[in-house]
Amino acid sequence: MSRTTDILVVGSGMAGLMAAIVASGQGKRVTLLSRGCGSLNIGSGCVDVLGYVNGQPVEGQPLEALDSLPERHPYRLVSKEGVEEALKTLCAVSARHGAPLEAAANGNRRVPTILGTLKPTCLTLPSCRGELLETAASALVVSVEGLKDSHPALVTSQLRRYPHLAAVTWHEAHLENPIPGAHRNLSPLDIARYVESPEGTAWLAAGLRKALRATPADVVLLPPVCGLSNAAWEAVAAAVPVPLVEMPTLPPGVGGLRLYTALKSELQARDVDMVENALVTGAECDGKHCAALVAETACGRRRFAAKAFVMATGGFMGGGFLSSPGEARETVFGLPVLQADGSLLPARPEDWSDQNIFGNHAFASAGVMVNAAMSPLRIDGTPALNNVFFAGRSVGGYDFASEKSGNGVAVATAWRAALSACAQC
Repeated sequence: MSRTTDILVVGSGMAGLMAAIVASGQGKRVTLLSRGCGSLNIGSGCVDVLGYVNGQPVEGQPLEALDSLPERHPYRLVSKEGVEEALKTLCAVSARHGAPLEAAANGNRRVPTILGTLKPTCLTLPSCRGELLETAASALVVSVEGLKDSHPALVTSQLRRYPHLAAVTWHEAHLENPIPGAHRNLSPLDIARYVESPEGTAWLAAGLRKALRATPADVVLLPPVCGLSNAAWEAVAAAVPVPLVEMPTLPPGVGGLRLYTALKSELQARDVDMVENALVTGAECDGKHCAALVAETACGRRRFAAKAFVMATGGFMGGGFLSSPGEARETVFGLPVLQADGSLLPARPEDWSDQNIFGNHAFASAGVMVNAAMSPLRIDGTPALNNVFFAGRSVGGYDFASEKSGNGVAVATAWRAALSACAQC
């Protein structure tokens, strides 16, 4: 079977969803292929733009620090103005579907996490206003009995180490398990699903009010259990007398699911054709021009022809790259996966990482090298394909973990790749 579209997007993480949204917004017919649901919907929902540069925290607005990055960095290729426009597009779409993103007034917002750390991030859902801690005299950290990876004592012991939070009086509380007889340890997603119901909302609000009567506080910190939608969060927050702050957790997250649902709703509203459980296995190319991709789907092998393609297939973890002793390649076109300086990865795989876990790891910033249009380059720097563009973790030249820049780069490169693809139609 064969399908034809203007632009074919591969990948359903933040980069893939944003690329499809931007391209469809230009009036193009878009098809989105996804192998799974991407990592966005199990994440925190925070949009990290730039938290650190060379190991030093970014002071002030993260967009103002982009010029300090290397020339090959995706942000430099997209441009500061492009990154800003891409983030505006994301905010407009997410707000339209009930998951508004907001920024702190003075730069990165420092959001308390379930591990008791402060995560620097640019855009968050309203439930993650970490700055409320900075003006609180007392804070109550709440969990639910049986909720895995959620220990108030750990959170309080770690947060009190921060000098600006040293004067806060910390308290801890546990709510009763609302799902008795659960066959496994509860995750925040389990609780959030229950809280999405009217009885669940009432249970959580009543439990928090009871905990506050026993231990008054200025702010409540809790795992992301306030429903699967922003509406449920608002209902719980309105029923509690003090502000609530949800702490990002280990996957599965809930904030990411709220954001994922908003972006997917936008694609549905724009009639984007979404094909799930599709594994791209090959490409039909004539020189530098790609005519179609071939994918294994639930309906068998299918050929997807398009005028242009956006690849947001992820890196090593996402299945976008394959490695063998001495080399790593992108899975669909066989493009070389290069280091941040444009050179090949070391011949020995053990040299792809540094002995210091906080050191510079070659694999972390490796990827497909691209130009300013997000068009892939060969190792000699010449364009490899003229109607194929890359976005997100597939792009090399940045280390999302050490920079705290993952979703920001995904949004910015997807925006640019989608516009470049539209120019081919």
